[in-house]
Amino acid sequence: MFEVPLTKYFLTQLKPGYTVVDVGANIGYFTVLAAKVVGNTGKVIGYEADPNTAAVLKDNLAMNWLTENVTVINKAVYSDNKTLQFRSSERFHGYSSWKEKPKDDNLIDHYTIRDVEAVSLDNELQELDTIDLVKIDIEGGEYHAFLGMKKLIQDRKIKKITFEWNKAMLGADEGPFLDLINDLITNRGARLTLLDKEGEVVETTLKDLAAFEFYPFVLLEFQN
Repeated sequence: MFEVPLTKYFLTQLKPGYTVVDVGANIGYFTVLAAKVVGNTGKVIGYEADPNTAAVLKDNLAMNWLTENVTVINKAVYSDNKTLQFRSSERFHGYSSWKEKPKDDNLIDHYTIRDVEAVSLDNELQELDTIDLVKIDIEGGEYHAFLGMKKLIQDRKIKKITFEWNKAMLGADEGPFLDLINDLITNRGARLTLLDKEGEVVETTLKDLAAFEFYPFVLLEFQN
C-alpha cells in the first residue's frame, strides 16, 4: 500500500486534541484517519478543489460518523485568493491539479477543465492559534501552497508540514521551492527530514532532496 509510511506517521504522531489541515484531501483517506485520531477535542480541515471528489470526501466522513470535528472546504489552496483553471482527471482522482501533468504514453487519461476558487491558508486560517500538522499533496502545487502560508509559519502557528516532492509536476517551480525550503531551514530553524517505508523520520539534506525525482513523504518540523 503506497500510503503506509504516512499512515504510520499519522497513527504515531497525531494525538487527541490536535489540529490537522489536509491540503489535497482527495476522497478523504487521511482526513478520516486524522479525524479518528484527534477525536472530538481536535479539529481537521480538509481542502479539496475538485467538486465531485469533495462530494465523495463528505460521504466518506459521514459513513464514518465524522462530521462534528471535520470541515471540508471545496477550494484549491494557492499563494493567494483567485480563480484557477483546474484539470480534473476522469480516471485517477489523485492526478487532478491546476498544473498540467507531463505526457505519459503509458498512462492514458482525460481531463475536464473547470474554474475553481483558490485561497491561501494565510487568508483562511489566521484565527487558529496552533496547527499541529499540515499535509500537502496537490500534484506540483506545493510551492504555491507554501507561499500562501508564509505568515502562519512566521507567526509560529504551524508545527509540522508533510508534503510530496515531485520534480516533473513542480516544473519551473522546483528551484524557487528549494530556495524557499532553504530559507525556512536557515531563518526559521526548520528541520528537513523524510519518512522511510516504516513511517520513521530519517535525516536528509536539501541537496539530497533535490537529487530525488520523486519522494512522496517529506517533512518540515519547526522549533517554536
